Amino acid sequence: QRTAATFIANLHDAMLSIRDLPVPVIAKIDGFALGAGMELASACDLRIASDRAQFGMPEVQVGLPSVIEASLLPRLMGAGRAGRLMLTGEIIDANRAFEWSFIEEMVPTDRLDDAVNAVLESICRAGHHAVRQQKRLLRKWEGMTPDCAAEASVADFVRAFHRDEPTKLLSAFSRDKND
Repeated sequence: QRTAATFIANLHDAMLSIRDLPVPVIAKIDGFALGAGMELASACDLRIASDRAQFGMPEVQVGLPSVIEASLLPRLMGAGRAGRLMLTGEIIDANRAFEWSFIEEMVPTDRLDDAVNAVLESICRAGHHAVRQQKRLLRKWEGMTPDCAAEASVADFVRAFHRDEPTKLLSAFSRDKND
């Protein structure tokens, strides 16, 4: 029992460190993401998968409950869909994972790197302070109601103007749109 507790605590710590990284983490999935693999993908900020990827939480089929980052699944795909996966141990294909909003993008295997790189390029073009700030807010909002989250965010918006990043990027954005 102590071994099981240590194993699952260490696994949760590893996934928590991914969730707490100050920069966005993208899961690139090209194959099976079952159990802890699906939980690892859940811990990432974005999920992009090939059309051959498969997802599932088969723990109940071997007598175990799904725990730790499985708790993120209801927020990502809805309580009913997450419950279905965890209660049945069913494995779904990438198309269904996309339809259920678990993954944000599904592409043919040979386009997976390009799809991930396109998202990375978009993130890299954004203000790096703003991206880090946005990730902190997304994490903070997880435990808040929408009204509380909105109120708690105002100070972060104001703080962004303490740097020159918004002024520079807004000027560049305006120039690009007027060209």
